[in-house]
Amino acid sequence: MTEQKKETWPSFLIIGAGKSGTTSLDYYLDQHPEVFMSPVKEPNFFGFELATEDDFKDDPLELAYYKQSVTSIEEYLSLFSESSDAKAIGEISNTYLTHENAYQRIKHHIPDTKLVVILRHPAERLYSRYLHLARDNRLPTENFSDCLDQSSVWWKRNDLIKEGFYYKNLSRFYHAFKESQIKVFLYEDLKNESEKLMKDLYSFVGVHPEFKPDTSVTYNRSGVIKSKLYNDIVGYQGVVRKVAGAVIPKRTFQKLKKNAAAQKLITKVRDRNLDRPPFDPSLKQAITEFYHEDITALSKLIGRNLDHWLAKSE
Repeated sequence: MTEQKKETWPSFLIIGAGKSGTTSLDYYLDQHPEVFMSPVKEPNFFGFELATEDDFKDDPLELAYYKQSVTSIEEYLSLFSESSDAKAIGEISNTYLTHENAYQRIKHHIPDTKLVVILRHPAERLYSRYLHLARDNRLPTENFSDCLDQSSVWWKRNDLIKEGFYYKNLSRFYHAFKESQIKVFLYEDLKNESEKLMKDLYSFVGVHPEFKPDTSVTYNRSGVIKSKLYNDIVGYQGVVRKVAGAVIPKRTFQKLKKNAAAQKLITKVRDRNLDRPPFDPSLKQAITEFYHEDITALSKLIGRNLDHWLAKSE
């Protein structure tokens, strides 16, 4: 009689928010010898599991996300097939924070899982998202100030204005899971006290907290491209990356993407071609006003003072 193979599900999920340091957390967690991270970042399984292509016939962007995501249980579980020796198993999908039904599917499959959240000042997060889309030549509109128009696409897409309503998005998880299952960090924690944050995070997911990862690299930086030719060669969607992805075996390529030394070199090369224009203070203040009520509610929900988010921009 053949022994049935045990299904392996993640013991923790990082659910967002996007442009708040989740890519860096993925790399820093993956360095820990007791942690196994999904070789595919953002499989988005719990957000799209019950969906079909027809659900997005009027939304090309979500359809594109759906097509590049993992939507079957078999394929999702295969991501963790090599995690047998790990004490903690995780994956990162920022879509879980904004997809209205994702928390229900997580609750259905892994009700005891731990949920990690990292949040950034919502206006700064939006500006970083804008620069990310500028870097990838995927701007929703030509001008960032268009986000002030509540009838614009900036208010319709999950990854733009909507994602910054953290209380609205996160409260669903607090209603469905025990508070002890949820750990919330702020982007400034990662920026200013990365070693302390990682120690807390390692402890939360259940591995040795004294391990010190290499946090010298900030991953997935956003910015406006200086040279298109340079970007076409070594950029995030450049020729070098596409050729490497085509000729190197998938698993090997995924491991290379997680290699700290390799990523440090690649990031240094790419960052030379990125310009980050300053965020206009008056525009930041105007965007922050959209989130004022949500920030106040979020502060109470997570038990952290967020007055500095509401302070007038200088």
